[in-house]
Amino acid sequence: MNTALVLLDLQKGIVLSEKIAWEDPQVPRLALKAAETLLHGARAAGSPVIHVGVVRPHRRGAFDEVRTANAHKSGRAPRDVLALAAGSADIEFALAPFAGEEIVHKTGVSAFQGTQLDTLLRHSEVRNVVVAGAFTHMAVESTVRQGFDLGYRMIVVRDACCAPVAAAHNSALNIGIPNFAAIVETAEALELFARGSRAA
Repeated sequence: MNTALVLLDLQKGIVLSEKIAWEDPQVPRLALKAAETLLHGARAAGSPVIHVGVVRPHRRGAFDEVRTANAHKSGRAPRDVLALAAGSADIEFALAPFAGEEIVHKTGVSAFQGTQLDTLLRHSEVRNVVVAGAFTHMAVESTVRQGFDLGYRMIVVRDACCAPVAAAHNSALNIGIPNFAAIVETAEALELFARGSRAA
Protein backbone atom coordinates (compact mmCIF):
# COMPACT_ATOMS: atom_id res chain seq x y z
CA MET A 1 0.00 0.00 0.00
CA ASN A 2 1.67 3.24 -0.97
CA THR A 3 -1.25 5.68 -1.25
CA ALA A 4 -2.99 7.15 1.79
CA LEU A 5 -5.91 9.53 2.22
CA VAL A 6 -5.39 12.40 4.65
CA LEU A 7 -8.49 14.43 5.50
CA LEU A 8 -7.69 17.85 6.94
CA ASP A 9 -9.82 19.75 9.45
CA LEU A 10 -13.17 18.43 8.23
CA GLN A 11 -14.63 19.18 11.64
CA LYS A 12 -18.06 20.38 12.61
CA GLY A 13 -16.63 23.59 14.03
CA ILE A 14 -15.04 24.39 10.68
CA VAL A 15 -17.05 23.06 7.73
CA LEU A 16 -20.45 23.01 9.46
CA SER A 17 -20.12 26.10 11.63
CA GLU A 18 -22.41 29.10 11.33
CA LYS A 19 -19.61 31.16 12.87
CA ILE A 20 -17.70 31.08 9.60
CA ALA A 21 -18.95 33.52 6.98
CA TRP A 22 -18.82 31.36 3.86
CA GLU A 23 -19.08 33.38 0.67
CA ASP A 24 -21.20 30.54 -0.70
CA PRO A 25 -22.75 28.28 1.99
CA GLN A 26 -22.87 25.38 -0.50
CA VAL A 27 -19.08 25.27 -0.85
CA PRO A 28 -18.27 23.32 2.34
CA ARG A 29 -21.15 20.90 1.75
CA LEU A 30 -19.98 20.15 -1.79
CA ALA A 31 -16.39 19.64 -0.58
CA LEU A 32 -17.66 17.33 2.18
CA LYS A 33 -19.61 15.30 -0.36
CA ALA A 34 -16.49 14.90 -2.52
CA ALA A 35 -14.41 14.02 0.54
CA GLU A 36 -16.97 11.39 1.51
CA THR A 37 -16.65 9.84 -1.96
CA LEU A 38 -12.87 9.76 -1.52
CA LEU A 39 -13.29 8.17 1.89
CA HIS A 40 -15.47 5.39 0.48
CA GLY A 41 -12.94 4.79 -2.31
CA ALA A 42 -9.95 4.65 0.02
CA ARG A 43 -11.76 2.30 2.39
CA ALA A 44 -12.86 0.01 -0.44
CA ALA A 45 -9.26 -0.18 -1.68
CA GLY A 46 -7.87 -0.86 1.78
CA SER A 47 -5.77 2.32 1.68
CA PRO A 48 -4.71 3.97 4.94
CA VAL A 49 -7.06 6.75 6.04
CA ILE A 50 -5.91 9.43 8.47
CA HIS A 51 -8.28 12.03 9.92
CA VAL A 52 -6.50 15.21 11.02
CA GLY A 53 -8.21 17.79 13.18
CA VAL A 54 -7.46 20.95 15.12
CA VAL A 55 -7.68 20.65 18.90
CA ARG A 56 -6.75 23.82 20.71
CA PRO A 57 -5.81 24.28 24.37
CA HIS A 58 -8.55 25.19 26.84
CA ARG A 59 -6.70 28.27 28.01
CA ARG A 60 -5.72 31.28 25.97
CA GLY A 61 -2.00 31.65 25.46
CA ALA A 62 0.83 33.29 23.54
CA PHE A 63 -0.48 32.50 20.05
CA ASP A 64 -4.09 33.49 20.60
CA GLU A 65 -3.60 37.25 20.33
CA VAL A 66 -2.21 36.94 16.81
CA ARG A 67 -4.80 34.35 15.75
CA THR A 68 -7.69 36.45 17.04
CA ALA A 69 -6.37 39.66 15.45
CA ASN A 70 -5.97 37.92 12.09
CA ALA A 71 -9.43 36.38 12.37
CA HIS A 72 -10.92 39.84 12.82
CA LYS A 73 -9.01 41.11 9.78
CA SER A 74 -10.15 38.25 7.57
CA GLY A 75 -13.84 38.81 8.26
CA ARG A 76 -14.41 35.11 7.54
CA ALA A 77 -12.87 33.02 10.29
CA PRO A 78 -14.44 32.45 13.73
CA ARG A 79 -13.64 35.20 16.20
CA ASP A 80 -13.12 32.85 19.14
CA VAL A 81 -9.92 30.84 18.90
CA LEU A 82 -11.25 28.49 21.58
CA ALA A 83 -14.09 27.26 19.39
CA LEU A 84 -12.06 24.12 18.69
CA ALA A 85 -11.01 23.42 22.26
CA ALA A 86 -10.53 19.85 23.46
CA GLY A 87 -13.78 18.23 24.52
CA SER A 88 -16.03 20.59 22.55
CA ALA A 89 -18.53 19.41 19.95
CA ASP A 90 -16.72 21.58 17.39
CA ILE A 91 -13.77 19.17 17.16
CA GLU A 92 -15.95 16.24 16.07
CA PHE A 93 -15.32 15.12 12.51
CA ALA A 94 -18.08 15.77 9.98
CA LEU A 95 -17.14 12.41 8.39
CA ALA A 96 -16.87 9.97 11.25
CA PRO A 97 -13.73 7.82 11.36
CA PHE A 98 -14.14 4.05 11.25
CA ALA A 99 -12.57 1.86 13.90
CA GLY A 100 -8.92 1.34 13.02
CA GLU A 101 -8.53 4.61 11.12
CA GLU A 102 -5.89 6.88 12.56
CA ILE A 103 -6.76 10.23 14.13
CA VAL A 104 -4.15 12.98 14.38
CA HIS A 105 -4.64 16.10 16.48
CA LYS A 106 -2.78 19.32 15.76
CA THR A 107 -2.73 22.78 17.28
CA GLY A 108 -1.23 24.63 14.31
CA VAL A 109 -1.79 24.74 10.58
CA SER A 110 0.25 21.96 8.94
CA ALA A 111 -0.85 18.39 9.68
CA PHE A 112 2.81 17.40 9.99
CA GLN A 113 3.94 20.03 12.47
CA GLY A 114 4.25 18.60 15.97
CA THR A 115 2.17 15.49 15.14
CA GLN A 116 2.72 11.79 14.44
CA LEU A 117 1.51 12.04 10.83
CA ASP A 118 4.94 11.48 9.26
CA THR A 119 5.54 8.44 11.47
CA LEU A 120 2.14 6.95 10.61
CA LEU A 121 2.71 7.38 6.88
CA ARG A 122 6.20 5.87 6.98
CA HIS A 123 4.95 2.98 9.12
CA SER A 124 2.47 2.13 6.34
CA GLU A 125 5.16 2.64 3.66
CA VAL A 126 3.12 5.40 2.06
CA ARG A 127 4.62 7.25 -0.89
CA ASN A 128 1.56 9.08 -2.27
CA VAL A 129 -0.47 11.28 0.07
CA VAL A 130 -3.92 12.27 -1.20
CA VAL A 131 -5.10 15.37 0.63
CA ALA A 132 -8.56 16.90 0.98
CA GLY A 133 -10.06 19.33 3.47
CA ALA A 134 -10.27 22.85 4.80
CA PHE A 135 -9.08 25.45 4.35
CA THR A 136 -7.39 25.20 0.96
CA HIS A 137 -5.14 28.23 1.49
CA MET A 138 -4.25 27.30 5.06
CA ALA A 139 -4.14 23.67 6.28
CA VAL A 140 -4.09 22.14 2.81
CA GLU A 141 -1.35 24.34 1.39
CA SER A 142 0.73 24.28 4.57
CA THR A 143 0.50 20.48 4.79
CA VAL A 144 1.47 19.84 1.18
CA ARG A 145 4.44 22.19 1.46
CA GLN A 146 5.77 20.32 4.48
CA GLY A 147 4.91 16.91 3.03
CA PHE A 148 6.81 17.77 -0.13
CA ASP A 149 9.88 18.68 1.92
CA LEU A 150 9.59 15.35 3.74
CA GLY A 151 9.77 13.49 0.43
CA TYR A 152 6.15 12.53 -0.16
CA ARG A 153 4.33 12.79 -3.47
CA MET A 154 1.53 15.13 -2.41
CA ILE A 155 -1.77 15.05 -4.30
CA VAL A 156 -4.53 17.60 -3.66
CA VAL A 157 -8.12 16.84 -4.64
CA ARG A 158 -9.48 20.13 -5.92
CA ASP A 159 -13.21 19.51 -5.48
CA ALA A 160 -12.74 18.02 -2.00
CA CYS A 161 -11.09 21.18 -0.65
CA CYS A 162 -12.69 24.44 0.35
CA ALA A 163 -12.15 27.91 1.78
CA PRO A 164 -14.61 30.56 2.98
CA VAL A 165 -13.67 32.85 0.07
CA ALA A 166 -13.37 31.62 -3.52
CA ALA A 167 -10.42 33.92 -4.22
CA ALA A 168 -8.34 32.32 -1.45
CA HIS A 169 -9.24 28.81 -2.60
CA ASN A 170 -8.44 29.55 -6.24
CA SER A 171 -5.23 31.42 -5.46
CA ALA A 172 -3.88 28.51 -3.43
CA LEU A 173 -4.74 26.01 -6.17
CA ASN A 174 -3.41 28.17 -8.98
CA ILE A 175 -0.31 29.71 -7.42
CA GLY A 176 1.03 28.09 -4.25
CA ILE A 177 0.00 24.44 -4.21
CA PRO A 178 1.11 23.47 -7.77
CA ASN A 179 4.72 24.00 -6.69
CA PHE A 180 4.43 21.17 -4.15
CA ALA A 181 1.60 18.88 -5.21
CA ALA A 182 -0.26 17.40 -8.13
CA ILE A 183 -3.84 18.68 -8.34
CA VAL A 184 -6.55 16.21 -9.34
CA GLU A 185 -10.31 15.78 -9.23
CA THR A 186 -12.09 13.16 -7.13
CA ALA A 187 -12.41 10.67 -10.00
CA GLU A 188 -8.64 10.71 -10.60
CA ALA A 189 -7.92 10.19 -6.91
CA LEU A 190 -10.32 7.24 -6.80
CA GLU A 191 -8.36 5.64 -9.62
CA LEU A 192 -5.16 6.02 -7.59
CA PHE A 193 -6.73 4.09 -4.72
CA ALA A 194 -8.13 1.46 -7.08
CA ARG A 195 -4.74 0.96 -8.74
CA GLY A 196 -3.15 0.42 -5.36
CA SER A 197 -5.79 -2.15 -4.51
CA ARG A 198 -5.24 -4.05 -7.77
CA ALA A 199 -1.47 -3.99 -7.31
CA ALA A 200 -1.84 -5.46 -3.81
